[in-house]
Amino acid sequence: MNLIFLMLITQWALNGENKQVIYPETVCAESTHSYDVLYYLINLNLPMNSRYLSGVVNISMRSNENNLSRIDLYLLGLNVDSIKVDGISATYNHIADTIWIDLPHPYNQGDFFSVMVGYSGNASGNMGYLFYQSLHPIAYTLGCPFAEKRWFPCYDRLWDKADYGVEFYITVPDSFTVCATGNFLGKTVSQGYATYHWKHNYPISPYLIHFASSIFTTYSDWYHPAPGESIEVKYYFWPDDTVYAHTAFMLTTDMLYFYDSLFGDYPFERYGMDVVSPFYYGGMEHQTMSTIHRQWLISNDYYGMAHEMSHQWWGDMITCFGWQNVWLNEGFATYCDALYLERRQGHQAFINTMVGRLNNYISAENANPHSMYNPPSNQIFSWSHSYCKGSWVLHMIRYLCGSDSTWLELLSTYRDSFAYKNASTDDLNRIMNQVLNGNYDWFFQEYVYDMGYPYYSVVWNKSYEAPVWRLTLDITQIQTIGPSVFHIPLPIGITFSNGDTIIKLPINQSPQHFEFNLSSEPLSVTVDPEHWIIQKNIVTGIEENKGCAFKRASLPTVLRKVVLKFKRPRRIKIYDITGRCVSNKECSRFEFIPEASGIYYLMLDDNYQKLVIIK
Repeated sequence: MNLIFLMLITQWALNGENKQVIYPETVCAESTHSYDVLYYLINLNLPMNSRYLSGVVNISMRSNENNLSRIDLYLLGLNVDSIKVDGISATYNHIADTIWIDLPHPYNQGDFFSVMVGYSGNASGNMGYLFYQSLHPIAYTLGCPFAEKRWFPCYDRLWDKADYGVEFYITVPDSFTVCATGNFLGKTVSQGYATYHWKHNYPISPYLIHFASSIFTTYSDWYHPAPGESIEVKYYFWPDDTVYAHTAFMLTTDMLYFYDSLFGDYPFERYGMDVVSPFYYGGMEHQTMSTIHRQWLISNDYYGMAHEMSHQWWGDMITCFGWQNVWLNEGFATYCDALYLERRQGHQAFINTMVGRLNNYISAENANPHSMYNPPSNQIFSWSHSYCKGSWVLHMIRYLCGSDSTWLELLSTYRDSFAYKNASTDDLNRIMNQVLNGNYDWFFQEYVYDMGYPYYSVVWNKSYEAPVWRLTLDITQIQTIGPSVFHIPLPIGITFSNGDTIIKLPINQSPQHFEFNLSSEPLSVTVDPEHWIIQKNIVTGIEENKGCAFKRASLPTVLRKVVLKFKRPRRIKIYDITGRCVSNKECSRFEFIPEASGIYYLMLDDNYQKLVIIK
């Protein structure tokens, strides 16, 4: 048991949220529907001694079409007790996870109506509504990604946000405390039961609606976004964990100030965290109320908490349009927790974290290559792709912006365009084109919609041609999956005895040849020295001898095979673009036919010539 627990803790440490998909469903979502959800009013009774719950949900709706006579809602594993539409009893069929409701009369486009569903039953216990007899009895909701219909009737699509929010009345035995999405508006106590009233007035996707109930203790911090303004930050945890709480939550307001400085005002009326255990995830970004695993509290996982908080901007305020775009949620938040790490521990800690995540992605891509966009349903929360690669795509967008001021302008434009709405990969693509005044469709095609990553083979040479040094670079992309050419400009670091410099090479083909005249001798060449790009590389230097007696005219630059004759035996070597010796002979007649076309280097004694061999 202890070993299993240790393995789980290690997994949380390595994989951040450690989100899983317990009930896989289709990732893609339809983009239109017969009605819009405007508001959820949720009344629940929780005995807090089992997985049983009963309740009534009122859903305010607006018709999107004329003559609307039938609608669908989702509810799975619970019983429908009654349904009314605008106060009139309605007939319905509850088949599998779908309730088909016959409306008492047709509604036309723009008409408003409300549907009341009474329901009850024992929840599945695996997702949706969870109840445990833990250190204290605890009940909470966890609907992400496909399980919100397991605890309340709803239209469970990310893109159908309830325009005017959600409201709760939750009744529990009066020894329990309830926290939920939004603002706490008070409680009433009667005959041993307490009813908690919570309300949230912002648009919200169903999977971000949340409540929890247990023997909680609480305290509050306050965030002041401007003079005279304050936002409450409230924490809910077991009394047994009071010794950990103030240390674990000590950086919360600092995180808010930091993200506010980058991304604009905190987008909701309050923030808080509720601590639960057991928990399938490390953390979950419920709107206004992030849920975190008790182990994060005990171990002071500041960066896991920073990850969940950043979702309030990127995931909650702007929600991905269907799970095919999940990288927009998780890539943003993973990059944000690295940025907060940089704030606390410095730039090198940020680079070390990013490089570690890059290696994780590359290792996973080599084992199981697939696109980050529209992943298989069991790969939605792939740490390597949705999180690590997603964060690197954001990092590369920052690189392509050229300056942090332009990058922040891009994020601001994206935020302002889709605040409290849903966004897709194409939407971010269009914003980038607009802000940078260019066409970056190629970038999204290569790094989001396609698979793989560039693998550069860089061969460099130098020669002194008074009064300058000539540097030549031959760059070939040798990846075997994904595009044959990744076009992102490639930063190359050149080291001199008195310093170094970085040049950006425009990449439009493979192989590609570059030459530079330099005032000082180049001593070494490094690919992407500042770590901006998803890539691997091999760098090979073959220095040209200053007294080269083997003239470039001895062989044509482009040929199909190499044939040489000499009066006496000579040592001849052929190197491929990676610097690997593919032929090494001493002979008076030499013939070489390569297995593959490409750039080769012929070494005759101590002198060389570059060749491009074609098939």
